[in-house]
Amino acid sequence: MKMNISKLLLGCTAACAMLLVSCDDAKYDVLENQAYIAQTNTNGNTAKKITVGTDAVSTELNVSMSSPATKDHTFSISVDEAALAQYNKLNSTTYEVLPADQYTLSDNKATVSEGNASSSPVNLTVKPFSAELKASGKKYAIPLKITSNDGTDVLASGGSIIYVLDQVIYQAVPTLNSSNYAKMQLRQSYDLKEWTVEMNINMSVLMTAVGQGNNQAIFAASGNDGHDGEIYIRFGDAPIEGNRLQIKTQGSQMNSNMLFNQNTWYHLAFVCTGTKLYLYVNGVLDNSMDLGGKIVGVDNMSIASSGSYFLADAMYSELRFWTKARSQAEISNNMYVLDPHSDGLEAYWKMDEGKGDEFTDATGHGNICKTTNGEPTWTPNVRIAGK
Repeated sequence: MKMNISKLLLGCTAACAMLLVSCDDAKYDVLENQAYIAQTNTNGNTAKKITVGTDAVSTELNVSMSSPATKDHTFSISVDEAALAQYNKLNSTTYEVLPADQYTLSDNKATVSEGNASSSPVNLTVKPFSAELKASGKKYAIPLKITSNDGTDVLASGGSIIYVLDQVIYQAVPTLNSSNYAKMQLRQSYDLKEWTVEMNINMSVLMTAVGQGNNQAIFAASGNDGHDGEIYIRFGDAPIEGNRLQIKTQGSQMNSNMLFNQNTWYHLAFVCTGTKLYLYVNGVLDNSMDLGGKIVGVDNMSIASSGSYFLADAMYSELRFWTKARSQAEISNNMYVLDPHSDGLEAYWKMDEGKGDEFTDATGHGNICKTTNGEPTWTPNVRIAGK
């Protein structure tokens, strides 16, 4: 009986060894012939950012193989909408495929020649965005994939790449101050558990000492009679520095961890979930605190409105009010460009008119935003990019 068991074990060991060798050989054969887009480094869900400004911009795409080619291998390059849909799902983004007339490929094929492990580069050139694309507020990307023309295996995790297009925003911006601030009137009153306030702002004066230059209110909101609540956002308070942010709501207040610089652009986002308050600076979480879950009434709003306390000339853009709590991914992916028809977006003042004393609500909801003392100073062609 013992001898039989030993023979059985030896037989199993030999069979397993043969199976492992067979598997290793098969794996090696597959890897030897696989192709991928070199810029992915064989990583799935790869995205490369292309910054689009006033001039055309180009980048390169190469096809690589896991070992030198034993013959010429040709691959077609095409748009991969499925890859973009998957990328959006994984990253909480809403990118759309850039229209074909906005970019060019130097070739729609790439060849890895015999003896080489990589193809010559194919150039992707993106044109400056048209006025129509800029006005849409949509975010665009170019998803590309390679397909073998001779049956060569393409590595699934490196066969597609997403080129994310990041707009450099240049626009006219208004300067507001204590003598000419802005008031907003929403189309209706809201009693909200969740809300989000976003803006880009550049303050000319921020004091650095505790209690110095305090109460520069950059945003204030309250409800009509019978509506409890407050959203009050300011730089400085008696017990904190004049260049530290503070937000008051639900009877509580939270200070920023960050100290801010004057004459610098920042994207600010304040998010309330009802029981939690968050502050994001340039898309990054700065601070958070627990709240009691009170309902906040919102109807009237103002910016740069703290009268003689407001020391700065403040430049604003992209002022948004939401009736929902936005996620960090949604905020960081849409700081400078936003689809005005986004779900939960109640008011959206781009503040890029370049003239006049009234700012248009891009949502079409007709919410009013108007300066209190005539036309503000407009500065043309300002770069809005957190700088």
